[in-house]
Amino acid sequence: MVDQINQALTNGGNYTVSASLNSTTNQIELTSLNKGANATVVLSDYDSSGGLSLATLGLTEATYKGTTTAVGTTGAEIVVGSTSADTINLSIESLTTKALGIDDLNVSTKEGADRALSVLDTAIETISNARAEMGASMSRFEFRSAQIDTSVENLDAAKSAIADVDIAKEQASLSSSSVKVQAAVAAASQANQMPQNLLSLLQ
Repeated sequence: MVDQINQALTNGGNYTVSASLNSTTNQIELTSLNKGANATVVLSDYDSSGGLSLATLGLTEATYKGTTTAVGTTGAEIVVGSTSADTINLSIESLTTKALGIDDLNVSTKEGADRALSVLDTAIETISNARAEMGASMSRFEFRSAQIDTSVENLDAAKSAIADVDIAKEQASLSSSSVKVQAAVAAASQANQMPQNLLSLLQ
């Protein structure tokens, strides 16, 4: 049954989906090179001359949509704020030839070339999506970087308002204090001379 499904997929020019038998559950599994929420696998009927059809298997035509699953063990949490909870997860999808399904391509035959064209199209789309996700992550980092720069500038301005000296104000205060000191010295000098003046009047 697995062989017939794979043969039917190949005959239909579909090289991105393959069937295999799970030895543990003894069930047929369909695997697609496309991943994520936008990936779909369509199970539809085809020529049943080989004795295999959806109806005879008790199945109906159906479309299975992929899902995006976040893996907790991949990526890194980058702190981009004032608290440890303010983070951005940075993860990079595996884009090796094996992950893209292009590690065993063989274009020496027509069938191999057809398969290569189909698989390479899928690989290009996967890489384009990965680049788009990386671009989105870069935009998020650049936005947070601009926010942090603004916050640092505002904090420096607040610190300056509190700690830095207002030179003009302090200079005016110094001049005022100097005048007051000089006036006090002059008054004290005059007060010290008053007893002498009184004695001279008595003489």
